[in-house]
Amino acid sequence: MKHHLIRLDRIAGELNAWLLAIAIGLGVLDLTVLIAKCLPPLPRPPAAVSADDPGRNTVQSLAPQTRDVRS
Repeated sequence: MKHHLIRLDRIAGELNAWLLAIAIGLGVLDLTVLIAKCLPPLPRPPAAVSADDPGRNTVQSLAPQTRDVRS
């Protein structure tokens, strides 16, 4: 019986370190969300102007365009 209690005590001691790390991480996450809610929203960037038709505003994608080529 004493062997089981010693083993449980060792497991609880190791588990406390993990629980402390998780608690600190959740606290930092809560603080980050609180700060983010207090800050004003970021301004939107202006729409890109197409070189083909300067009178029309278009939003250009940052991802490269690929063609769907099937063989």
